[in-house]
Amino acid sequence: MLIALLVAAALTAACCYVHLVVLRLLKRVVDAPRPMGHPLLFIILVLFATHVFEVVLFAFALSAPDWADYGRLEGAIVGGPGWFEDHFYFSIASYTTLGIGDIVPAGPIRIVAGMEALTGLVMVAWSASFTYLAMERLWTRTNSDAHKL
Repeated sequence: MLIALLVAAALTAACCYVHLVVLRLLKRVVDAPRPMGHPLLFIILVLFATHVFEVVLFAFALSAPDWADYGRLEGAIVGGPGWFEDHFYFSIASYTTLGIGDIVPAGPIRIVAGMEALTGLVMVAWSASFTYLAMERLWTRTNSDAHKL
């Protein structure tokens, strides 16, 4: 169980760091004097790609213990042990806190899956608040520029 806690903590820290780096880069887009044509669309697509990357990190972390017989997914799985498609699907359901329940973790990887749900919840909320603030800043700037004409 200690290994699962360490893996979950490392993945959560990695996701927080990746998210921070991406949001800092996106802030440059928002703060640019003349932003690109559709900066909000760009921001949404980059954030979406960041979330998918974080889901993939957790999916790899969930598939490795399956190969080592340290934990496994049970239920409506398509492949055998370590089958990435099953882990990716389960990771999406966990990260988004959707929790469909057709595939469930067994063994110590339950800790990793639980932490993934908490991490995903925080990352999605962080992205949403950043997007709101970026939208407010960009749209306020656009409206004030329109009044200058």
